[in-house]
Amino acid sequence: MSERVRPYLFYDVALTICSKCFRKLEGKIVFQDHKVYLMKRCPEHGAERVLIADDVDYYRRCREVFIKKPEMPMVYNTPVKWGCPYDCGLCTDHEQHSCLSLVELTDSCNLRCPVCYAGSGPERTEHRSLALIEKMLDAVVRNEGHPDVVQLSGGEPTLHPDFFAIVKMAKARPIRHLMVNTNGLKIAQDEEFVKRLAEIEDFEVYLQFDSFEREALLDLRGGDLRGIRERAIERLNQYNISTTLVASRCSRFRMRDVSRSLVRPPIALLLRKSAAKFSSRPTSFVQRT
Repeated sequence: MSERVRPYLFYDVALTICSKCFRKLEGKIVFQDHKVYLMKRCPEHGAERVLIADDVDYYRRCREVFIKKPEMPMVYNTPVKWGCPYDCGLCTDHEQHSCLSLVELTDSCNLRCPVCYAGSGPERTEHRSLALIEKMLDAVVRNEGHPDVVQLSGGEPTLHPDFFAIVKMAKARPIRHLMVNTNGLKIAQDEEFVKRLAEIEDFEVYLQFDSFEREALLDLRGGDLRGIRERAIERLNQYNISTTLVASRCSRFRMRDVSRSLVRPPIALLLRKSAAKFSSRPTSFVQRT
C-alpha cells in the first residue's frame, strides 16, 4: 500500500462550471477537515475549491438518506440542446420541479453589495412592468399548478413603485406561500410600509441578516447596517410579521473578519442575539454560501 495519500476523502464526481468563463467542467466532491468541497479545474483559469457544506454527516444524509423520487413540473420550458446547465429553463433533463420560484421585480437596489450575484445597485433604475410581472407569475403557475413557494425578489423588490399591486396579483393566484426577499432598509425606514405588509395574509419576510459586526457588514454589504438591522427587527416584531433571517457567507472578502459572526460556533451568538429581539412569533433562520 502506498504511503502517499491525498489530504481528502474522495466522495463523488459532479458537473460544474468555471466561475469566471462558465465553461462546463467535471469536478469532484471531497471531504476534508470535516467539510465538503467541490474541486474543479478550468484549462484557462486554473483550479478552484468551493466549500459546499460544513457538515459531512448531514451532507451525506441529504445525499443518501433524505431522498425521494423527483417531482416533475407540469410544463417544461426549454428543449435539450446544449446540455446542463445551458438548457435550463426548465428543460426535460431537469430532475426536480421548482420548489421555490423567484420573481424578479426590479434591477434597482438601495445597496451596492460586493457579493451581489445580480449586479444590482442604485445606478440601475429599471423596474419590470406590471404586465411583464403578471406574465412571470402566470408562467410560474403554469409550470407548477399550485407553486409551493414564490419569492418576490430583485434587486430590492420593495423599491418597485407598484409593490403592493404586485403582491395583490400574486395573492390572486394559487400560490401556497408568498415571500419577499429584502435587505430591510425600507422596513427600517418606513413604518407605513410595514403597516401595509402586516395586512397581507399568509406572507413572510425573507430578511437579509448577515451579522451584528461592522467589519462583516462592510465586506458583504458595503456599509455598516447594524442600526438598520436593529430597526427592521423592531418593526417586524412590532407588527407581528412572519420572518426568516438569512445570513450569507462569502470566501472572497476577508473571511477572517466575516467569520467572526457567520461560522460556528460564533453563529450561535448571531442566533441568540437575533432571537432575543423577536417575540413568540414565526421566525426562522437560514444560512447560504
